[in-house]
Formats: sequence, structure tokens, C-alpha cells
Amino acid sequence: MKKQGMPHEGEIVICRVSAVNPNSVFAVIDGYDKEGMIHVSEVASRWVRDIREFVRESQMIVCRVTRVDGNHISLSIKRVSREESASRLNEYKREKKSEKMLELIGKGKGIKLDQTYDEIGNDLIERFGSLTKAFDIATKNPEMLLKHGVDQAWAKTIAEVMAKAKTEKDYEIKAMMEIISYKPDGADAIKKALSKLPSGIEVKYISAPRYMLIKKGSDRKQMEIELTKTASAIVEELRKSDGIGSFKIVSD
Repeated sequence: MKKQGMPHEGEIVICRVSAVNPNSVFAVIDGYDKEGMIHVSEVASRWVRDIREFVRESQMIVCRVTRVDGNHISLSIKRVSREESASRLNEYKREKKSEKMLELIGKGKGIKLDQTYDEIGNDLIERFGSLTKAFDIATKNPEMLLKHGVDQAWAKTIAEVMAKAKTEKDYEIKAMMEIISYKPDGADAIKKALSKLPSGIEVKYISAPRYMLIKKGSDRKQMEIELTKTASAIVEELRKSDGIGSFKIVSD
């Protein structure tokens, strides 16, 4: 969900790591499209010998905004509890899923996501608090959209898309991986192996040496085949460069 202005101090935000330095991490804050900085002292509660043991480039992390000074934003990972992190990540996943639904609704009218936000998305957020709540209501009781003042033509389109989506079950298939490189530049070797993922497959850093590949869709069998092929290729590439690896496929 796109937001205006700057995040406020104390806000818990989702970020994507853009750069990792010896004593700091830079991350782009989702929704605001602003970059914040995490000092090494705010990465973990314990002593950090190597900052890359905790974060890596492109990793999604949950942070607390500790200071906003002009365009400078300070962030902290260690000031977010496990419960807060899990709750915010779950909320983020629902938000992204709802945004995908909004994009699908816009496609039905031949317009792109930005225009769909302008024409109906922002209005839904203002009326219901979030896209997720608006779509939950549209799924359970489409008539409530009209009662809340949503444009009739848009209400009809939303109800039709939500009804169709309700009949299509999505699956999430994961490959739990353990990969290690014994090269001096082992971190770079792993990063390179994980950078060649096919479109539609996400990677999530758990904790060294554990990673998770994620694939979502409606064809479970095909997804398992694609994920197995991808994980096998990553393990094979590491084995060719003084590394080892293994993986296990799990599904919802």
C-alpha cells in the first residue's frame, strides 16, 4: 500500500535491505519508498561480529523507526519483538495479496495499478481502513460496499472478481534449504547462486546456513516440480565451488 509523507517515530515497518556495510545497513521502507539506515548497534541485542550473519542484500526485514530528522530515517531491528515482527509480516503478506487483487480488479477495466489506486483503491482504504478489510467485506457481503458509498460500477466489478477468486485455491510451496560455501568469499558465492531464481520464486533468509525458497500458485504439482528443479540447481552450483547443500520441499 502506498503511503504519503514520512514514517513516524515508533512505527513498525517492512523494509528491503539495499546495502550492507561493515557498520551499517541501508533499507528501503515499503510503502513510503524512502531509505533508512540501521546502525550495527541496532541490528541485534547481542554483539555483532559480522553484520552479514544477520542481514543480507534484498532481504525483507521488520524494523522500528527510531528517529526521523528531515530526510534521514534511523531504523532498528533489535527493538522489534518476535511477536511484533510476526504480526507485522502477516499483515504485510495480507496487504500485498490485497494489492495483487486490486491490480487484478484494475486489469478488468484495462487500467494499471497506479490508476486503480487513484480511481478506487485509495477510496476503499479511506472507507474501510485497508484494502484487506474492504475485500473481506466484499467476499462475505458485497452489498456492504454500496452501503458504505462505494461507486456502483466499481462495487460490481469488485464483487465479481472476489467471487471468482474465492473459487480458486492458492497454494504455497516451500523449499527449506541449508547451503554452505567454504570459499573465502563464500557469502558472495551463495548470493550469486540465489540471484538466478526464476520469476515467481522468492527467497527468504532464515539464519545461516538456512534459506527458504517460496512459490505460490494454483497448480501444486507443477509448483513442486519447478521448486525442486530450482533448489537442485542451487545446490549443484555450490557443490561445484567448494560448497555443500541440501533441501526439503514442504507445502501448505
